[in-house]
Amino acid sequence: MFARVITAQAGAEGFDGTIRLAEQQLPGAREMPGFAGYYLLTDAETGKVVIISLWETREQLDAVTAGGGSSGIRGQHESAKAGLTAQHLETYEVTMRA
Repeated sequence: MFARVITAQAGAEGFDGTIRLAEQQLPGAREMPGFAGYYLLTDAETGKVVIISLWETREQLDAVTAGGGSSGIRGQHESAKAGLTAQHLETYEVTMRA
């Protein structure tokens, strides 16, 4: 299993834009091959946002990263629509899940 992790700062409208974008795009993500989960973490004190999506294989994650469908976490241009700034994207292999 693989995780795509985006860290960013919320813009002027706070977390509302990020939540709206996730609500719009998650139904499509759930239909994508290999989709295994999604987490939206927020810190109201700092404005920091962490978005984690889980995928069964690296190839399935890479297909989403390349724009292979609506995922709610497709890329920096999608995150920019949600008002996020200072974005950083990383990919991890999930070594343990409980």
